This record gives sequence, C-alpha cells and structure tokens, in this order.
Amino acid sequence: MADRTSAGAVLGVSPAPGATGAGVGESLSVPRLRPLIHGRRKGGTGTILVDLNPATGETIAHVIGAGPEDFEAAVESAASAASLWRRAPFEERASKMNALADLILDHAETLATLIETEQGKPAHEALTLEILPALDHLRFLARHAEAFFRGEGIEPRHPLFSHKHAHYLFDPLGVVAIVTPYTLPFAIPVVQVGAAVAMGNAAILKPSEHTPLIGLRVGELFLEAGFPAGLVNVVPSTGDEALHLAAHPQVDKVFLTGTLAAGQHIMATAGCAPRPVVLALNGKHPSIVAADADIARAARGILWGACANAGQNCGAVERVYVEDACASKFINALIEEAGKLQGIGPLISAGRREEVHLQVGEAVEDGARVLCGGRIPEGRGYFYPPTVLLGPPPGSRILREETLGPVIPVVVVENLERALLMANESDYALTASGWTASEETANRMMVGLQAGVVTINDVLYSFGEPAATWAGFRKSGIGYNHGIAGLREMCRQRFVSFDPKPAEAPLFSYPYDARAGEVVRNAMNMLHKPRRLQRFAAFTRMIFNTRFRARVPLRKFFVGYRQRKRED
Repeated sequence: MADRTSAGAVLGVSPAPGATGAGVGESLSVPRLRPLIHGRRKGGTGTILVDLNPATGETIAHVIGAGPEDFEAAVESAASAASLWRRAPFEERASKMNALADLILDHAETLATLIETEQGKPAHEALTLEILPALDHLRFLARHAEAFFRGEGIEPRHPLFSHKHAHYLFDPLGVVAIVTPYTLPFAIPVVQVGAAVAMGNAAILKPSEHTPLIGLRVGELFLEAGFPAGLVNVVPSTGDEALHLAAHPQVDKVFLTGTLAAGQHIMATAGCAPRPVVLALNGKHPSIVAADADIARAARGILWGACANAGQNCGAVERVYVEDACASKFINALIEEAGKLQGIGPLISAGRREEVHLQVGEAVEDGARVLCGGRIPEGRGYFYPPTVLLGPPPGSRILREETLGPVIPVVVVENLERALLMANESDYALTASGWTASEETANRMMVGLQAGVVTINDVLYSFGEPAATWAGFRKSGIGYNHGIAGLREMCRQRFVSFDPKPAEAPLFSYPYDARAGEVVRNAMNMLHKPRRLQRFAAFTRMIFNTRFRARVPLRKFFVGYRQRKRED
C-alpha cells in the first residue's frame, strides 16, 4: 500500500502508522489502501474495491476490503477500547469532540475536494451538506451529551412508592457497528460515530463500497483528534461482507443507513442474535404545493431538494403534488429554474444512472410527459440532467420506488386533501414537505403528511439541525438518529431506585396475613373506586393499618396521594 502518493495527496488520504509500500508492478499513481484497525492500516482479506471518480470514470484508488479476520480484529480492538472509554470523564470526551470539529474546520476545503472527487457532489455542496452539518453536530454533542447521559430523575406516580428515590440511568452499549451510504459519505459517519463515542461506546464504521476513502479519512480524523486507538475502526467492504458485523456476538447494536434490501438483511442477521438495530432506509419524499404558495420560492426549493447531490439523498424530493389552481404557474417556474441549473454533480455509478433512466423511460411509457431533461448526456462520467415529468399515473414505479436521481415527477391534483391522500400512499415515510403562505394550511400539512420529518417552505435542512431527529415510518426505517432521541439509541436505559426509609420489610412482602390483605384491598379501592367517598374511606383505613404504617413513611405517602388526586 502506498503511504501517500500523488493521488493520495490530492484526495486528502493521510499516511497511517503501519502503512507499507506499493505492491510489485503497482503504479504509485493509484493508492492501495487497507482497513483502519486499532489505529493502523492493516489486514485486508476481503474483496478488493476499485474506487472510481464518478465525474470521469477513472480509478482513483484500490481498497483491499475487510474479510472475516479483519472484522474479528476490529471487534476485539473496539471491545478493548470501549471498556476503558466508557469511564472517560465527559470533559475529556467534549475536549476531543471539539478538537475533531477544529480539525474538520481546518481541513474543510481538502475534505470537500475528497468528497467531490470520490462521491461526485460539487465542493460547494460538500461544504453545505456535509462539512457544516458535521461541525454543528459535533459542537452539539460536546455541549449537551453530558446533560443527557447524567441520568433523569423520576417522580413516582404511585402514592405507595412516593418515598422512593428513582432515576433512569443511561449506560453505554459497548461496541456499535455503523454502516453508512455513499449519499452523505462524510456527514453521516461523523455524526453517528460522534454520537456513539460521546455516549461512551466504541464504533466500527463500514463505509459504502463506493466511498471507502472518505470512510477511512473519517477514522483518521478521530485518531488525529486524540481519540484512543481502537475506539473507531474502519472496515471497508461489500454489503454482504458487512453481515459479519451484524452477526458478531460482541457487537451490541447495529446502525444502518441504506436501502430497504440492506436493512432487511441486517435486521434478519442481527435478529438471530438477537441484538437491536436502528435502520434509516429508503425515502420517497412527497412535496405539496398549495394554491396560495409563493410559486417562485416553491419552484426553487423543490428543484434544489430534488437535484442537490444529483438527487442522491434519502430525503430528496421525489414526488410533487400541486393544486390545479396554481399548477401552470408552478410548472412553468420549475422548468425555467431547471433550465438555469448549472454545476450539478454526477450520479455515483453507471448502474445508478441506468436505473434512474430506466424509471424515467417507464414513466413515459405509462403516459408521463418529459418537460425537460430525460436524456443521458454524451461524454465522460455518470451525469444525468435535471428532469421534470408531468402526469405519471399513480401506479408508476417513479411514484412508488426510490429514484435517487435528479428527477421531479409532477402530479396535478384538484385540492389539498387529494394531495395529502396521494402523498401518504407510499410504503415509505421518511421525509415530506409543503409550500404555503397560510399558517392554517401549514398546520394541515404538518399534521396530515405522515413522515418522520415534515418541513414547510423548506427542504433538506433538518439533517443540519442537531436537535432534530431523523426517523422514518413504515419501510423507511426503525429507531432514531440525531437529537436527544438519537443519543438515547446509543445507550441502555435502566430504571434504578433507592428506598431510604428503614422499615421492617417491603410493603407487599411476606407474611401474607390479614393485614397484608387489607393493605392490597385498601390500595385498590383508594386508587380505583369510582366514587370519591369510597376512595376516601379506603384511604382512611389504609393509614390506620399497622403493617402499612411500619413500612411506608406517612408524610411522603400524603404528598403522593395528593398528587394522585390532582392528576385524577
């Protein structure tokens, strides 16, 4: 493996301890890289990944992927690091998180070039969609992770237990496997790995086989920021080989961002253990344009939401439902804006472009009209033009399956209710949006659009908001990423309590004598009889029961009983 060849320098691939020289007959112009395990580039017993520049189709690196022995070494390294890291004070965790953010900021332009070269999105989009969100999430973790991890006090709701001191504690999981896609190959792993280590875990990152260099660079950045060797290991591999992680007995949880098919395989494999998973899967983002919308803003916003990153976002706009009253104005504005668009990046591969074009062709056969785009351009790279389709029928695959390309199918509807109905007719419910000048209509959309993320008069921004959760319904996923809910996924939640009152025994323990029977019957009547007088009579009998008085502090009981009465 070349430490840092000329190509490696351009791509921002840093030398790593343990790097070896190029193989016999291997050109120094193409780096040959290995997994990053315990802070060293080593191993590589799996599939060799040929890394291509999607803008030119040229080979930029060979990555010797991880095989079973490498996964085993990565898990052992992570488990060892996790046992020590879980005890690291939060001041240390926050300091390293801030150091990582500082490193990313210092190298922002180089990282953007790496993303542009390996994944294809223009450098400006790399800064906007990847670097800036990563920085914001890391600062959020440094400032707020400790407050969440510290635990949460619980006010008992049962008056018989009002004297107990109860809490929720949040413990690290241990070793988490994080499988990430090519769509946001820098931001997603930085955010998810950052959340994992902030909560005291070790992480094993499996980047997309299309973007292994970016994944390796993420691992290097954690090392350079001072995180212990082994805390973040990077194992480039194919999707099938990644199932080793989901099946490994020392992996405590699996986080996957990817396709429905990948999620099903991961879930089936992890379920045999069993171990929990968090899945962020396909999207089919519907966007509704209400009759009173600002047409110019809606057209620009939808075009950006559909074409940023060449449409390769799981939250990209993939369906538009526009009210008939403004349809002509909106469609004309959308076509005009699409005609001005320059600088859109390529799709990740020839196969992805073929799939996008196939969906467009099928939609035309089904009766849709191509208003612009829809042709594969000549020249190098995997480019595809912004494409607007009008009127694909409801059963079209382009309205049912994720496209992941710069294609905007537009359906004209008679009213908002019809738009909401059609928007919700999907197996996927990850993100959705709407456009309106009315707060009342906005509320109808926010309530009516059934998706994990709904934004009105904007798109794509919620991923960059650290406090916002990212979650899908139906076939779009299970569990949560980002925000407090995402941090909770990185922990085990435990209920703990302490009874500070010396007593002869717990209230409901042996002996099961007559007084014990009176206590339980008085409790049922006091808390659940329909009439106030009946409840008060049971309360009175309870406080004169000698077993009860010996085992429960009366003052705390009275406080809890009054609170229960107020709630009732």
